[in-house]
Amino acid sequence: MTSKSTIPRTFLISSRKDPAGTLIHEELCMILKNEPGIAPYIRHLYSDERLIFLNGPSIPGDSDRIIFLSRHASERPRPVMTVHVTGNFGPADYGGTPHTLTPAASELMHALLNGLVRYAPEGYEVMYEATHHGPTDIPLPSCFIEIGSSSIEWNDRGGARAVAMTVRDALVNDTSTVIRMAGFGGTHYAQRQTEISKLTRGGFGHIMPTRDIQYLTEKMFLEVISCSQAQAIFVDGKAMSGKEERMISGFAEKYAIPVLGQGDLIRLKQLPFSDYLKIRNLVLKDAPGCSCIVHDLPHCYEPVICTIPDDLLQEVMKTAPDEFIQTLGPLPIVHLTGKGKACHSMFITDKKYSLGLSDQLISLCLTLIQDRYACSFEGDTLIIKKTRFDPKKAQRLGISPGPLYSELMAGKSILVGESMVYPDMVMTETEHRIMISQRQI
Repeated sequence: MTSKSTIPRTFLISSRKDPAGTLIHEELCMILKNEPGIAPYIRHLYSDERLIFLNGPSIPGDSDRIIFLSRHASERPRPVMTVHVTGNFGPADYGGTPHTLTPAASELMHALLNGLVRYAPEGYEVMYEATHHGPTDIPLPSCFIEIGSSSIEWNDRGGARAVAMTVRDALVNDTSTVIRMAGFGGTHYAQRQTEISKLTRGGFGHIMPTRDIQYLTEKMFLEVISCSQAQAIFVDGKAMSGKEERMISGFAEKYAIPVLGQGDLIRLKQLPFSDYLKIRNLVLKDAPGCSCIVHDLPHCYEPVICTIPDDLLQEVMKTAPDEFIQTLGPLPIVHLTGKGKACHSMFITDKKYSLGLSDQLISLCLTLIQDRYACSFEGDTLIIKKTRFDPKKAQRLGISPGPLYSELMAGKSILVGESMVYPDMVMTETEHRIMISQRQI
């Protein structure tokens, strides 16, 4: 929870023309009466105008952020609670100015969305909405929190109180670990972005749905990033054409904006995003085209590279790939993937954890390989002996392809005519040598 000295000053705004916003505001005021430590940081505005047509310059700018308390309406009504920021990617069909976005309170929106998940009464869905209406001339970072989609929900005092409790908690939540995101692709009800924010520290500001990508230019891309204060973007590639995805990825690459998926954000755990950027910059320099998979790395103030013999890694990735990746889980490292490889022989960690880490990784590889094959050492050379079924040897012994092959490969002896054939009679032994410094073992 944020300390009193750092509670942001918040403007709560509702419209007298909006029954839902009025009810939420009323419930919130009742809650705040019992919160004397919070009340000094809150200002209230009751507008006579619908919020989507609100005149931004009429809003005093002596706060840090704005929460609009509002109703949600839909052509196909259903009980929902939503969070979104305002603006228009294209025409201004519902207030505001065309092709104009407002500053988003992205961290606050993350707190509100997850608060609604906790407090929403049974039967309500909780989700982000894409950016889609005014007002646009807003002087402060802001967002809407809404209840809908019909008069039943607008007048639901239990639902309004749930929204009010959500706002109350968000007013004092510590949002310092939220990763500010912008989203591209998907439907109006941003299901993928909602799921990401429920599961990770990724908090969305502006979300451009697939229908509005027609309005995306380089200038608009930069405005989305700027108004969201986005540290990274999410691209729902499955919801758009390949051409559209390449355009967005191209803008992101040009301006060095990381593109993160849900898995990336989950794996970041509590790693500070500034540390992640240090790691990413190192990867861009030394392993361009690769992606970072973060394991149990709590921080990375000074990223360093650890390597293991590439042919040793290739061997373990052929022998036990899933087990090897699983063993990386509790280690304070980042492994790299991409360019046709699930794991590269270059790893990244913080300098604090680097001592002995290469040795530990090599030991993990050796353990997995030795569990499956006969291994020995000659000086610095690891010798791996493998036996495999040789169909040519079997054919020379008069054994035709079929079920008998399977029995021999399973280690069973078979009778061919009057002769017994043992599995080792149809096996071929190969030897693979890998140079490993004894210091690394």
